[in-house]
Amino acid sequence: MEEKQTIVACGAGASTKRVWTEPDQDGTYRIERCENVKDVGQYIERIDEMIERKQKLFAEE
Repeated sequence: MEEKQTIVACGAGASTKRVWTEPDQDGTYRIERCENVKDVGQYIERIDEMIERKQKLFAEE
């Protein structure tokens, strides 16, 4: 499965993936991931932390 598009995921155990549209100097595309915790209780307790991490991921240029 190719990684060509950005995916914003919500929920326990979900993974957000950001794919930059401009290639790096070597011709590859930068891809970064941001995973949520798997445990539902921890997810509820730490939701603000996960939102902040996703905001930082998408604020990067």
